[in-house]
Amino acid sequence: YGTCKASEIIGNGAGGGKTKKIDKAAEDIVISEISNNYDDFCIISEEAGIKFFGKAGSNDCNKFFFVDPIDGSNNATRGIPLFATSLAFSTSRYIDDIKAGYVRNIFGEEYYAGRGKGAYKINNLDKSKPTKKILMNSDTDDIEFLGVEIASYGKNLYKISKIMQVAKHYRTVGSIALGLCYVASNALDAYLDLRPPRILDLTAAKLIIEEAGGVCFLGKENLKIDTKVKANLIAGNKNNVKKIKKILEI
Repeated sequence: YGTCKASEIIGNGAGGGKTKKIDKAAEDIVISEISNNYDDFCIISEEAGIKFFGKAGSNDCNKFFFVDPIDGSNNATRGIPLFATSLAFSTSRYIDDIKAGYVRNIFGEEYYAGRGKGAYKINNLDKSKPTKKILMNSDTDDIEFLGVEIASYGKNLYKISKIMQVAKHYRTVGSIALGLCYVASNALDAYLDLRPPRILDLTAAKLIIEEAGGVCFLGKENLKIDTKVKANLIAGNKNNVKKIKKILEI
């Protein structure tokens, strides 16, 4: 973390990006833990790609784990303590079949959700505060704090320029999973990413937002998960998402 060794490029990830040593180390740990607790499953991970374990195969598998071992790799390698591990469990490769999602801020809190069972936050920095259920503010379309991801060299600024006068404050988190969890827990009012991002980065956080009462709009229905599929993202309560879509004419 925050060292030249962590940022060392050791290959190309299945998602098309460069694999850093810190990404591979985190992925190995996640895959090892899943392998120790489950049989006959598939892992889809940003670095390793699509891999089947045990007796599972492409036509015979009902346990899928969608993994982003380090969401926010650039923060991690630069020494910015704002990055997360994202893990989702599904019964198929389709995003609407995700049953559970978990996001861990490596230096802080944890978020998790089960479909139909709500979304929760664990505050690891203050043990006096127990796990609490999180619900989004649902009756407003005010956007005071907007999370927004900007493409390299500002290439997508023209797309988001219409929305930049709506919010009072802006935050670029550098981790989509954490940014969406901040929306779910009302730290941010909405989140916008039109680069577009890989959907593998947001599989767990999408469920967390939905179980907290919000909307995660991807512009396409029930996407099939792999390492390269991308989609524009608007997240918030239903009023804020509707407002942003109207402004952007989406």
